[in-house]
Amino acid sequence: MKRISEPRLKAVYDYIKAYEQEQGKAPTLREIGKACQINSTSSVCRMIANLESRDLIQTVRNGTKTYIKVPSNLSAGRSVTASILGACPCGEPILAEENILATVALPVEIFGDGAHFMLYAKGNSMVDCGIFDGDLMVVKVQETANVGEVVVARVNGEDATAKLLAATKDGKYYLKPANDSLDESGNRLYRNIYPEGDWEIIGVVDHVIHKPKFEGSKRWD
Repeated sequence: MKRISEPRLKAVYDYIKAYEQEQGKAPTLREIGKACQINSTSSVCRMIANLESRDLIQTVRNGTKTYIKVPSNLSAGRSVTASILGACPCGEPILAEENILATVALPVEIFGDGAHFMLYAKGNSMVDCGIFDGDLMVVKVQETANVGEVVVARVNGEDATAKLLAATKDGKYYLKPANDSLDESGNRLYRNIYPEGDWEIIGVVDHVIHKPKFEGSKRWD
């Protein structure tokens, strides 16, 4: 029997893993052959059998066709990309820095398959919602929200801020901080924002990534 090339075998395995990560399923034999420049389907089958013997993949036969199945413990799952767009204030609203710092993959199983972007929190006006200065907020892109949700809103067409969406008794929406701290004079450090003129919701914060709590950490005082 002709000896299988280990570098080519690794190329086949790497392609299967990459394809599965992107598509959420394994490729067909013909797709593997085309991508890895293997002209013979029988050669692809030999490589698949070799990988299966090493418990790296599994195959499922349906009649005359063979389907490749990546074991669940090796599956990377589906993911969507999200850009980190700098910092968004959680204090007084100032212009958000919208330079893309990085693009990351978010697992669909955790974050869902909707469009997201990410912003670093600045300030401490949202600490009672578990959002601290320096945390990374994962924001689902949408133009509407329910009262009580943490939204990222653009005020006066320029400024962006993360706040709770609230409503007055007459149904007028406003933005509310989640920190009731007072200054030395007894006044609230963080005040409600009643937008005047044009303003819009650009997303809802549905996840927050922050460092774990450690005993004696000042950020949790």
